[in-house]
Amino acid sequence: MIFIFRGNVCGRICDECSEPLSRVVIRLYRPAVGVNVALQAAAATKHTLAALPADAVRAKEDRLLAQTMTDEQGNFAFELDGDKLDYSGDAFEIDVRLDHVPHQVSDRHDPVQVTITTLQPAWRERDNVLVAYWEYCLPARIWCAIRALFDAWVICGRVVVGATGVPVPNVVVRAFDNDWITDDPLGQATTNSNGRFRIDYTSLTFKQTFLSPVINVETPLFAAEIGPDVYFHVDTQLNVPLLHEDPSVGYTSSRENIGNCFCVTLTLEEDPGDDTQIEPLPVFNRVGGYNFLTQIDSLPAGDGKTLSDDRAFYSTLRLNGILPKRINGNPCEYMFEVAEWSGGILGGYTQVPLAHIAKTHIGDLQRVTADPINPVQTDPYFVNGNPATELVASVTVDGWIQVPQQSNAYGPGYFQPNGNMIRLISTQLTSQVLDMAGLLAGQSATSTGQPLAQNHYFAIRMWVREAGNPASAHLAGTCQKLAICNARYDNVPQGGSWAPSSEDNALAAHTIDIDELKTAGGCAKITTSLTVLYTAAAANLGAVTVSMTGPGGPTALRRLPAAQIHSERPFPSSPSPP
Repeated sequence: MIFIFRGNVCGRICDECSEPLSRVVIRLYRPAVGVNVALQAAAATKHTLAALPADAVRAKEDRLLAQTMTDEQGNFAFELDGDKLDYSGDAFEIDVRLDHVPHQVSDRHDPVQVTITTLQPAWRERDNVLVAYWEYCLPARIWCAIRALFDAWVICGRVVVGATGVPVPNVVVRAFDNDWITDDPLGQATTNSNGRFRIDYTSLTFKQTFLSPVINVETPLFAAEIGPDVYFHVDTQLNVPLLHEDPSVGYTSSRENIGNCFCVTLTLEEDPGDDTQIEPLPVFNRVGGYNFLTQIDSLPAGDGKTLSDDRAFYSTLRLNGILPKRINGNPCEYMFEVAEWSGGILGGYTQVPLAHIAKTHIGDLQRVTADPINPVQTDPYFVNGNPATELVASVTVDGWIQVPQQSNAYGPGYFQPNGNMIRLISTQLTSQVLDMAGLLAGQSATSTGQPLAQNHYFAIRMWVREAGNPASAHLAGTCQKLAICNARYDNVPQGGSWAPSSEDNALAAHTIDIDELKTAGGCAKITTSLTVLYTAAAANLGAVTVSMTGPGGPTALRRLPAAQIHSERPFPSSPSPP
């Protein structure tokens, strides 16, 4: 049997800042002999996480099952041949070996290996292989300690407008260490569309003195091993000052002797306006909460389902990513296209019409008011909303959605996109109703002549352009394959022989009966046996369980008769079928 184990690892710098563990080695080890594997696998990660000394790493070399390297996003994948490796899906230890940390600007340090946990993967069968997914983010106290071993110092921050909390993009942030003789520049960065920035540096940056490179220490006495006393300057791209903190801020309690991981929010007194509006690039990269590049099996050869829990999609799909207001200094507009896979071949793309888009909240318009209790008025902006009562984005005659352009919170308002583009009504792409009338519990769901529901597969892509300039149109993200199933079931028998009824619009064909009750109108006596008849079918159905409760119960059922089950996984954003 082949086992495919995929996952993602990251490290947390603070509650609001994390980073993928890119280009690090993931090692899987067989548990040590005599270890209570079940107890280890059930233990909280905080009790198993530990950095290993070199002799401990050497001691477990003979237990190494496999190793691989993560990509730039911290993703990894193992393909374990059970026969060759003498592996049958058992629990294993997961370690991470680092020769560096992300964004490291110092010289390399000796490798560090961290054991994270003992994991019993939740294997799921897919195309004759067993697949499992796992993801983990190292907590800040551990991750920052590891970064310190590599002399890796980082400032993660955000720039906002104080009166509104609106993030300020595309401004330059410079960090300084307040030193006795000369202030040390730690580095600079430009804020992104969410007002966030990151500055990486080393201890040498703030330990340099007038005697460097002969002597590198902080100028104050006894300060060789402490962090910098930091203050900041914020300027526009044209070097117009927006915030220049006094160096004495570096001696306040929240800024003095900061650690190698530091997070900060810098507040401007007012919106800097158009001087900062060098917009980020637009990109469509998510379906709901799933990044289709890393969390959906979205390559043409994939199955279009989520990697973590093997789910397909249904109903209304939120397509999102990064949605700026402008491209090349001009207003931005966008539209989506879809194409269907059939027999392994992708058909032609067609534009998504407005009728196939549900009302979508794409951002908010914020205005500063004179009300001391509610100083900021916030109104949602919609695509396909009600223009009589709501703020609604305009749509061109050829179906392109125009991003609102308001950019002054102290005037007509400031439109802040939230990343949502459209909510695609996927029932306009594929829909199926199966009539289960006449189905008897214990029979195959196909016994009445109805087929099993199937997933349908689509590609979705977004185009953007400068408003009114067709020649500037270009692709800004393509989900190459997405599994969608909008099957519903009518006349599904419910209540068994004792209280028969039926259910319409169900997510699955699920019915149950007791063989001993099928006579006498469901009132026959149960004596020494209980024979459960059941049917469960759906295109994406998880594990099926049957239990019995009542006087003296619940009672375990020792044996179930065979039944026809088409079993995969439930759909995201929907109730799980019974």
